[in-house]
Amino acid sequence: MAGSVIDVRVSRRVLWIGGDAYPLQHIARARQLVWWPPKRSRTVIRFVRQVFGLLFAVSLLSALTHNSTDQAQAAAVPGVLLLAGFAFCLYRFVTRLRQKPVYKLVIETSNAATTAVVSHNSWQITNLIQLIMEAIDNPQAEFALQVENLHVGDKITQYGDHNTGKRVGL
Repeated sequence: MAGSVIDVRVSRRVLWIGGDAYPLQHIARARQLVWWPPKRSRTVIRFVRQVFGLLFAVSLLSALTHNSTDQAQAAAVPGVLLLAGFAFCLYRFVTRLRQKPVYKLVIETSNAATTAVVSHNSWQITNLIQLIMEAIDNPQAEFALQVENLHVGDKITQYGDHNTGKRVGL
């Protein structure tokens, strides 16, 4: 998840989130959604399964290379694969355990619902929702602030001159 700072402002009855504009009279609802990371028990079970699968694959490879002419190299290959595979599984295990919940600001219009801002801070999203609702109720209201916005998943840009296609994992 990559993070960046995004400008959020209301001016002249229009909500601006980055370069996206939402006329306030067309906003039906603003709400917060929460994505919780997988439970720790599931993460631990998945890690144990991966380690057992890795041990099985390495033992199978070791049995296949057991009758090799060069015993030193044949014994080293499964050991190196075991070490590399375990390091990779351990890295993924630790990164999954360190995941924090992600809070999303969803703007619903008469047309569709759009995830406008994603953050690790629930208070930022709650504050934005309150400011947006106050701006809808008060036509004279204006505000401007900067919010750290997370980008979750792939980034696809297929509009205009700045077409980058699909960039994975940004």
